[in-house]
Parts: sequence; C-alpha cells; structure tokens
Amino acid sequence: MGKIVWLASYPKSGNTWMRMLLNNYFADSDEKQDLNSLDILTFGGSSKTSYRSVTQQDVDQLSDDEIVELTPMAHAFMASQHPDVVFAKTHNILSTYKGTPLITPSVTRGAVYIVRNPLDIVLSVADHFGLTIDRAIDFMNSNNASTAANETMVRQYFASWSENVLTWTTSMPFPVAVVRYEDLHAAPEKTFAGALKTLGFAVDPKKIARAVSKSSFKSLKSMEKKQGFQEKSQHSKSFFRVGKTDQWKNKLSDEQVQKLVSVHQAQMLRFGYLTEG
Repeated sequence: MGKIVWLASYPKSGNTWMRMLLNNYFADSDEKQDLNSLDILTFGGSSKTSYRSVTQQDVDQLSDDEIVELTPMAHAFMASQHPDVVFAKTHNILSTYKGTPLITPSVTRGAVYIVRNPLDIVLSVADHFGLTIDRAIDFMNSNNASTAANETMVRQYFASWSENVLTWTTSMPFPVAVVRYEDLHAAPEKTFAGALKTLGFAVDPKKIARAVSKSSFKSLKSMEKKQGFQEKSQHSKSFFRVGKTDQWKNKLSDEQVQKLVSVHQAQMLRFGYLTEG
C-alpha cells in the first residue's frame, strides 16, 4: 500500500497550480496534462467517491459526524490505490473533529502546504463563493468556517485563515513542505524544486523547467478557456482569475484591510505579509 502526499492549503491559495506542477513533473511527458484530469491523477481528499468505497451505507444520507468517523478508512482506501505515492488535495485543517483526525497520519508520507497573503485570497474567495468582500472577510476570520456537503464532496473544515495556516505549519506529525504562493510566483523553479526535495523526491532540473512551463498561469487559463474546468464555481466567470500578487492594494478599502489584519496579524507577520510596526 502506498502513502498519501497531501496538497493542502486554505481555499484559493494556489492548490490547483501545485497539483498541475506535480502532474506535469511526474508524468514526464512532452504533452501537457489535461486540466480536467486532475482528479484522476490527484485524489480529492473530501470526494465522496472514496467514502462510498468503504461503506455500504448511503453516504448522501450520513451526518457530518458519521462521515468523519469513516475518514480514516477513506484515506486508507486512497493510499491503497497506488503501491508508492498518492497525491490528494485538501483544504481541511490539520486537526481533529470530535477526536478523529481530518488528515490521517498513519497513511500519510508528507504534504505540501501553500500559504498565500490573505489580503489577496479574500478577493478570490469572494468571487469563488459568490460573496461580497465584506462577507468573505467574515468567512476568513471565522474559526467555524466550513463548506457543507454537496453532490460530490463531504463537508470541508477550513476554520479561519490563521487557524488553517497554524495547524499545517507548526507541530506537524509528518514532513510538510511549506510554500509561499508569492515565492512560487516569483521563482517557480527554485520554489517547486525545494518542495520536492523536502518530501524526498528526486529533483530533475530539466523536468522542473518543463513542468513550470506547462503549468504557467497563462497556460492554465488558456486550457480553461478551451476545455472548461469542472472545478469552476457557478458564481465565477472563470476558475483562474488574475494570477498576480498584491491585487488587494487596488481592491480593498483601509477598513477591509484592517478587519483582516486585526485577526491574522501574527501569521501575516510570520510569513512576511506585514512588517513590524
């Protein structure tokens, strides 16, 4: 049985970009990986498919508590699908729900955790979930934030941006390569290579350069325009919006900035999104 490498982040932090980088790197092909093949090559950690594989009960009728009780078995099922490594996407916090881990350490090899400036994230969160910016700020500030189950996914437990970041970057029970979105944007080859090295994967500079080229924001946006993308929200015109940093400077009011900073100051300082004073 294999082990899971989690591709983790707070929503809209660059998780899909990292998934495509990994897919293009490990596919080692001159062909670009299909945007809509991501869930074939990378498991959705909260996908109902894995839960249905470990119970005869109707997953659609189970309570959130009953679903979480099945989570270790669902994760073990995912790990069993490959003899070596399985990649799985998650936005869950690295914590427990009523005593059950939302991320199962016993079947985990490690994780890549992507952290992004919350002042930029909030713009994408508002667009993706169909919220006003002020409501998106409240969502990101709430330690109870989650998304309800739907036709394909079980409930996901995000908590606040700070809590999500904190659980994945302190006292981790397995190796975690912490990647700043901004560093991936500024120096993609170096940053991606560092993540692979932390997780113990071989680093091939030629393959990294090829994966970065195939996974550029321009390339992803072009693929979405031509093929569509099944993960696009019904609230958004497109999944891949702008792909730039510091968009917040022209989009957020001083009051909105302060509402986020007042809650997330400690983690923003820690990751270089604020300066002392």
